[in-house]
Amino acid sequence: MTSKPGNEEKIRLRTGPSLVLWELLIRTLRNPEARKEVSPGNYEIVFRVDEAERLALNYVTGAIQRAVPDALAPVQPELIAEGKRWLLSRPK
Repeated sequence: MTSKPGNEEKIRLRTGPSLVLWELLIRTLRNPEARKEVSPGNYEIVFRVDEAERLALNYVTGAIQRAVPDALAPVQPELIAEGKRWLLSRPK
């Protein structure tokens, strides 16, 4: 498994779970009480989820696991670091 930009997978989600996840993320990230800066630029996020949101998270987890079977294998820490570097280097 690699996080190089050329190595892309697509996942498909139904509109309903996608909207539930979008609302959960936006609501959580915009709530200053849900996040705590643990070091400059690094946050701890507290998610409070209801049953539908939990099911939507399970749904997206399953979609990722089907699209990227290696996601279930142990991931080398340097691949995670590489993925974070790639994300941080993208235009905002």
